[in-house]
Amino acid sequence: MKYGKLFLSALLLASAAPFLLTGCGKNVKKNILPPDVYYNKALHDSRNRDYNGAAKNLKALIENYPAYRNTKKAELKLGDAYYLEGKYIEASGAYLDFIHLHPRSKYVPFAMYYEAMSFYKRKEAAGRTQSPLKKAKAVFEKLISKFPSSKYSDSAFKYIKIIDAGLSENTFYTGMYYYKASLWKPAAYMFKTVIKQYGGKGLPVMPKTLYYLALCYKNMNNKKMEARYLNRLKEKYPRSKYAK
Repeated sequence: MKYGKLFLSALLLASAAPFLLTGCGKNVKKNILPPDVYYNKALHDSRNRDYNGAAKNLKALIENYPAYRNTKKAELKLGDAYYLEGKYIEASGAYLDFIHLHPRSKYVPFAMYYEAMSFYKRKEAAGRTQSPLKKAKAVFEKLISKFPSSKYSDSAFKYIKIIDAGLSENTFYTGMYYYKASLWKPAAYMFKTVIKQYGGKGLPVMPKTLYYLALCYKNMNNKKMEARYLNRLKEKYPRSKYAK
């Protein structure tokens, strides 16, 4: 008798399973909103500067409706939402995804520019890792190479100059670290690196680099090299306080 009850219970459970699963499926489906709702909610959130909410709605739209007419726009706007929220790692990833998915889109220059800006916004002070600045410069240079006539390329040129100034200051900072430790050869090497990489760009770092490079050779009792860099300093930057 006991065996019969157990068998009957198992049979009833098995026959009810499809209905239970169907019911669960309906509940899950109810949680997915229509695509227009996600898109309009995202636009509304963006207008109200709720960029976190906008990103959530855009992600839901992209994941659930990849073929929807506004999904392509949503993929680009997702990068914007992250960028405006200050989530620059996520923003650079979203812009790069858009570029890979839509390489022929007219919005690619825009996406490349803000991918680079997402790296640029993560810049660190001199003496710390400069990887984000280097990545930003690489994307800016790629943008200029692929889309030289784009208005975003004009702005990219300006940011490359700013980045070069930051990277040169970072290399100079490393040289000064060795200089203050009386390690003249490593210091001279870093100062020469500044001159080699950025010497022709007229950056503010150049006069002090030449000055401290001359001092390194002075401390190494190399009067010839000391004179060479002091003369270059006086010739190229006669009005600099370092020349005086």
